[in-house]
Amino acid sequence: MSEFFGKIKYLFKKRPTIVITGKGKSLAKEAISLLIKDALIFSLKDSQIKKSEFFLKTSPISVLVITHVGEIPFDRDYFAGEKEELKNTIELAKSLPPKSYLVLNYDDEAVREIDDITNLHTFTFGFSERADFFASNLKFNHGTNFKVNYKGKVVPFWLEGTFGKEQIYTALAAAAVGTIFGKNLVEISQEMRNYKTLPGKMRLLDGINDSKILDDAESATIFSMIEALEILGKIPGFKRKIAVLGDVTGIGKYTIEAHEAIGEKVSKNCDLLFTVGLRAKFIAKGAMEKGMDNFKIFSFDKIEDAVFKLKETIRPGDLILVDGSKEMRMSEIVDQIRKIW
Repeated sequence: MSEFFGKIKYLFKKRPTIVITGKGKSLAKEAISLLIKDALIFSLKDSQIKKSEFFLKTSPISVLVITHVGEIPFDRDYFAGEKEELKNTIELAKSLPPKSYLVLNYDDEAVREIDDITNLHTFTFGFSERADFFASNLKFNHGTNFKVNYKGKVVPFWLEGTFGKEQIYTALAAAAVGTIFGKNLVEISQEMRNYKTLPGKMRLLDGINDSKILDDAESATIFSMIEALEILGKIPGFKRKIAVLGDVTGIGKYTIEAHEAIGEKVSKNCDLLFTVGLRAKFIAKGAMEKGMDNFKIFSFDKIEDAVFKLKETIRPGDLILVDGSKEMRMSEIVDQIRKIW
């Protein structure tokens, strides 16, 4: 009954509706909510997406944003997620009235192809120049500088204290939605300066002893951890780079090889390595095999032991990446070494 009255109340207000799905839905909601104030904004899994059908079909402006379902590779723009993960979303998109808007990640083939089976107003975003909104000219400092290109217009964007391809996809998706609601790229760029990423999602924090922390502790895949290490190596202005890495779970039979591959990236981008967990010891092994000195590597089974040694080690001018799967509770390390004001 409460759901029924909620729908009646909505019909009287007739607010625009934005529904966001895909693996980047939470970040995209943060950015889009910053730009669009007078709209209903839902962040939903594919299994939940049908709940939004009523609102999308009765709204004066309805927007369906599909972020990505594949894992974002660090070294190329194109990738492909599993269409099965979008089964309900695709059915919803096909049923929407033609006046609706569709915002799609062009780089993810499974997402991009939804445009072929719908008759909606579609905007695409990505790193590919074939996307309607695409990013170029990436530079790292204490945040990320890049340019957003749309219909021949090129506008610089700045994400302070935020890094990673997923964050740039987030800004691009927000730019597309902002454009639908009548904002120009310059306005969107200015408003996105206030964007703050979620905890554990490639955010820069103040650490103890005048250090900085690159907090990516919320979750990890092989791709995301390698990208984090590459970014760690490229951020200028620090005396030492330290990687604190936990296990990456859910890989399966290639767990050892995958962790050793991460270790190869460590040796190129870090001065010191701390590992936490049994699997992460293979990161240490991979780093040593690529020439990292043994005395620069510290491996621990318990978070508490890693934190104790880390606190002894951190010096002014250090940049410390903390990363690992959610099950490893790496966020507890961030809490222990961040500066409390």
